[in-house]
Order: sequence, then C-alpha cells, then structure tokens
Amino acid sequence: MRDNFPIVRDESFQNKKTIYLFTGGTGRSGTTIMGKLLNKHPEIRVSKPVEIKFLSGNSGLLDLTYGLREFIEMKKSRKFPIKLLQKFPILKTAIDYQRFHNKITGHWWMREKRPGKGTGLSSGLDHEVLVLALKEYKSNRKINLESAAQQFLSTMVVNQKNNHGEQIWVDTSPPNIMNADRIHQLFPEAKFINMVRDGRNTIASVLKEHWGPNDPIKAIHWWKNRIRMGHRALSKIPSNLYLNIQLEELAHFDRERQYQKIIEFLEIEDDQKMRNFFDEEVDGLRVMEKKWEHEISHPRFQQVFEKASLQLESEGIQIKHY
Repeated sequence: MRDNFPIVRDESFQNKKTIYLFTGGTGRSGTTIMGKLLNKHPEIRVSKPVEIKFLSGNSGLLDLTYGLREFIEMKKSRKFPIKLLQKFPILKTAIDYQRFHNKITGHWWMREKRPGKGTGLSSGLDHEVLVLALKEYKSNRKINLESAAQQFLSTMVVNQKNNHGEQIWVDTSPPNIMNADRIHQLFPEAKFINMVRDGRNTIASVLKEHWGPNDPIKAIHWWKNRIRMGHRALSKIPSNLYLNIQLEELAHFDRERQYQKIIEFLEIEDDQKMRNFFDEEVDGLRVMEKKWEHEISHPRFQQVFEKASLQLESEGIQIKHY
C-alpha cells in the first residue's frame, strides 16, 4: 500500500478485527428499528448510511465477484445484448465493472435524502477514499476477485466517519438476507439477523414505496419470492451464524426473550442505553396495528395471501401471522 494512501486499517483500533453483521429481510420488515436498537450499544456501530447498497444491490460487489443471481441472469439472458455479451467475456467483464462504477459514484454515492436513510455513501465517507479504493479494487480484481472485494468492503467500512473502533459493524440493506450465502462465501465469519414481519403489514407498507409493486396481488408474489430467496440463502450457511427475529415477537409477544436472543447471538453485554431504547422505542402498539386491514381493499387479497403462505409452508418455510 502506498504511503500516501489515506486509508486506515482495523489495527488502527487496538488490533480489533471488525465483526460484520448484516441485517435484512423482505424490506419493510423491521431492519431499520433493529439497526437503531443495535446502534445504541457502545460496541456496535451501524453503517453510515445505514444501507450501503454496493454489496448486495443489483450490479453490486457480489454480482461482480460471483455473477448475477440466477433469477436475474435468466431474466436478462432473454435480451439479445446480454446473449451477445456472453460470447465476449472480457467485454462483459468491462461492462459489468463500468456499471458498478457508475452506480457507486452516482446514486449510491449521492442519493436524494430520505428520513433515516442519509444521503448515500457520501454521508459517511470522504470522496478521496472512494476514488482511491476504487483504483485499488480495479487493480486487485485482475489478480483475485474475492480478495479484491474483501479489501474493498473493508476499506469502505473502516474509513466511515463514524468509526470509533467499535467491535461490530452493521449494514441494514434488506437484500442482505437473500444474498446471505454469497456474503458468507466472501466473509465466512459474518453474522446475519433476518427480520420477519406479518407479510400483510409488510405488503401494506411496500405499496407506499416508490421502489415496490403498487398492486396488492403483485406485492404478494413479490413478498413470497423474497421470503423464499431469503430462506434458501440462509439454509446454505451454518445455523449459528444467523438469527431469525419476528418483529411482532420482539415488540410485543415475546419481548424479553427475543431481546436476550440478540444479546447472546452477538456475544455482547447488555447495555443501559440499548435497553432504554428497547423499552421506550420498540413499540408494540405501533407494530401490532393491522394497517393492511384498512389500507388494502382488494377483494381477493386475503385469499391470495393465504394461498401464497400455504405454498411457502409446503416448502418448509414457517410463516407467522398476527
């Protein structure tokens, strides 16, 4: 590493090795409140921004390292330019990297501000770090894709402005769970918290988002597919590396036991600030409100949702409704 490269390493903080924790789920399932809860602990810091995007997002670091996920590859392979590019792997590699570069220097770097989401990577990193880290990554990936990706993420994590040497770093991007197997391949010691919520309330919430489906029936299939992909990905990694947390149980039905499960899973001591946030802000009344009953008027919604749930259960995926 060049002497003028302004990047610090983990050993700058008492030789601690940062533990990566990835929370996720379908989206709108409780990852934000989990991130806020964990961030109260002195040995944990949540990424700034809370969703880095560039790891598990489409055309992100995982796609550059291991290729597109199968369902995306099949979808894109129907397009003539993709089929053509597959015959020229060097050109395809260059285009894939350029797409990643455009995103991480574009809207992943500077996003429109949203409540609780920050303004992209620029909210937590100096631009000089990004430029030099990309230069290093582009050079290293010619030698080894995995080690280049590992170093790139480490560089971005360690150099975030809110790094004060905490033991655990957390990213709350929902697609983390659907990519848990690939993240595990890249970082075998990483841990995962899978946030699960009554699918009907998840769907009601997603329908309000600009990035989600705007039709209730399509949203059911969107939810079902994400649940299925998350289950498949988690089934490929050791069970001691992930924890499933049902939002309704954490907030209302089984508060203390779920809280203790988190403490034990992360091997941390309970902390008063974290405890106070849990007692005061993880609100069971809000979580248990059945918004879907008032906000979704489609006459077949409940019928189609129950059918989707039964299909998931037939595949060994347990679904809880409240």
